[in-house]
Amino acid sequence: MKVSIVLVALLIVAAIGGITIGLLIGAEYRSPDSAEGLIYPGVTIAESSVAGLTRRQAIAQIASMLPVPEQTGITISAGGQTWQMTWAAVGQAYDVTAAVESAYLVGTDRPWWLGAYTVIRPTSTNIEVPFVAADPELVRAYVERIAERVALSPQDATLKINGSRIDSAPAQDGQFLDIDQATEQALAALADGSTAVSLTVTGIPPRVTSVEPALSQAEALARESFTVVVNDPLVLPGDQKGTPDAPVTPGYRAEFTADGNQILRWIRVSQRDSGFHLDFDDPSIRSWVEDVADQLNPSRTMDVDATTAEIAERLRGGGEFRVLARVSRPASTYTVKSGDTFFDIAFNHGFPQWHLERANPDVDPGVIYVGQNLVIPSLDTLFPYPLVEGKRIEIDLPTQMLRAYEEETMVFELRISSGISSTPTLQGQFQILFKEEMAFARRWRLDMPYFMGFYEERESFFNGIHELPITASGVRLSPGVLGYPASYGCIIVGRDVAQELFEWSDIGTLVRVRGVAPGTPFGRQTLRDIAPLVEDPPD
Repeated sequence: MKVSIVLVALLIVAAIGGITIGLLIGAEYRSPDSAEGLIYPGVTIAESSVAGLTRRQAIAQIASMLPVPEQTGITISAGGQTWQMTWAAVGQAYDVTAAVESAYLVGTDRPWWLGAYTVIRPTSTNIEVPFVAADPELVRAYVERIAERVALSPQDATLKINGSRIDSAPAQDGQFLDIDQATEQALAALADGSTAVSLTVTGIPPRVTSVEPALSQAEALARESFTVVVNDPLVLPGDQKGTPDAPVTPGYRAEFTADGNQILRWIRVSQRDSGFHLDFDDPSIRSWVEDVADQLNPSRTMDVDATTAEIAERLRGGGEFRVLARVSRPASTYTVKSGDTFFDIAFNHGFPQWHLERANPDVDPGVIYVGQNLVIPSLDTLFPYPLVEGKRIEIDLPTQMLRAYEEETMVFELRISSGISSTPTLQGQFQILFKEEMAFARRWRLDMPYFMGFYEERESFFNGIHELPITASGVRLSPGVLGYPASYGCIIVGRDVAQELFEWSDIGTLVRVRGVAPGTPFGRQTLRDIAPLVEDPPD
């Protein structure tokens, strides 16, 4: 009996002691006088026990387990560049303090003096660390700074010609960052724990994407050359004259070449329809043509406007880069000398009299005086067509011979009959003006086969080259007249060659008549014998 009582007493003492110890421990955890209480047993933060730790200790422990905001971030790439954006820069972090505070509050719903129960019988409680997402405004501000670095204006392709140099540059795309879209991409990557994000960069195409085909065209032109041929076969004062036994050397011929560098100086580059186009600057071409014109003999002038226009047309239209310049010859002045007649002055200068009359409308042809100045018209009045290159007909009146040349090769040598002394063939320089296989002369009622008119004796009355004529009665002039003057001013050739010469000659072919014909031998036949002049010819 005594033993039982002793045991019961011992158990009571032990229980009281345990309670006392528990109360003492509970008071340690939650003593009202404690400056820093301890976290109860059984409490974890992020599955890491913090029981028995002060809040400061718990914060240090948990913080060591989590990413450091200043050292943790995300790699952002955009437009070939990269940036490291830390969590700290945009306000992203784990709220360790809040988690510790939550852990510390576990068990605070009981009085402190019941802490023994909490200590002796702890409850397992886990606290998750709250995640603080990045501040959208801070992220946007960061993205805006990236956008400034990424932004690139598009660069159009460029093509310029500076003097004789071609400068070109390819096009470059531009780019920009859509800040709203990029901010959303960055926030999403931060939220899902990504370590890298590539922001979408939008390209901006240039307006002019290529220098082709204009660049290739300019480069091709730089390898070209353009030639202007100045060919004036007319013999002017100061030109080489030749002799009766040799053809007269053409008065002037020269070639002026603009090389590729010069052609580039004529080019103007324009930009339209999202591309480059080449054109040619007529004033620049004209300036070069004027320089060429200045090099000519003063007795000749180049038609600068026409030559400029033709060069520009060839350049724009392609084809052979070669033109024949139109040469002009200015009018001149003659001072009347003793014994001069109006007809003689015109004849000696190679003009029918009516041309001289037209050039001097205020002068009475029958009344001229010594010392009077007369205008000698330009030879151009006799040349309405461009001269045919490489062909000419030389007529030598003293020897009554016709020679035709292709370049310097003689292709015809014919005996002729020129005008009789009362109607002489005019000496001078002319050109084939028209051709008729069978012309009719009403004044003499003559058929003139293979007629080629080369000057107007009077207005609408032409002298020309033709085959032996045929009268209205069918009588043909005898070939025996060839070799002496027998016509009314035309040049007569034999039947065997007339058609061939007719077909060889082109409109515009130079006809040069030199010298003075001899008199017709006594008793020899002329056209006047078989076809006398009809004063009022019938229609």
